[in-house]
Amino acid sequence: MKEYKDLSERDEFLARELLDLEKSAESLKQLVKDLAERLAIEFSMGVTNINKEFGGLFSAMFGGGDARLILTKDKKKPSFAEAMEGEESFEFSEDESEEVIEEGLDIAVNLPRKKIKGLMMLSGGERALTSIALLFAISAVNPPPFIILDETDAALDEANSKKYGDLVEKLSK
Repeated sequence: MKEYKDLSERDEFLARELLDLEKSAESLKQLVKDLAERLAIEFSMGVTNINKEFGGLFSAMFGGGDARLILTKDKKKPSFAEAMEGEESFEFSEDESEEVIEEGLDIAVNLPRKKIKGLMMLSGGERALTSIALLFAISAVNPPPFIILDETDAALDEANSKKYGDLVEKLSK
């Protein structure tokens, strides 16, 4: 009887522990869901704010035109090596159509007096100015305590270096 009583008490204790763990798991799942929603909202607001600043700074650098960040989603099938990663037993099947969605950001530009739409079609100096405008837009939305810029105007000619200097001065205020 004593052994039965001891085992019964242990069983009740473990049942209470299991119930507590299930409640904790549900609580954590809800927390993860809430954080994911909040992160998505804040990320989209951040991209929107950066786009506003980026468009203005790009237009100031190039004397017109516009630029914006675009959220992208690409579907791809994982490679065999990626599928094997972390799997203890993996069966490769040709009809398995697990697609992974990769999300990212792309930059769309529209230069004044040019029919260039893609970032890859820009010259080195134009890419540098676009990158600088994006960097400054991010800094304007969430100002860091300091920024170290090392030879960021190396690809720029004299006229664009002047624009860059004016923008640095404006940003420093």
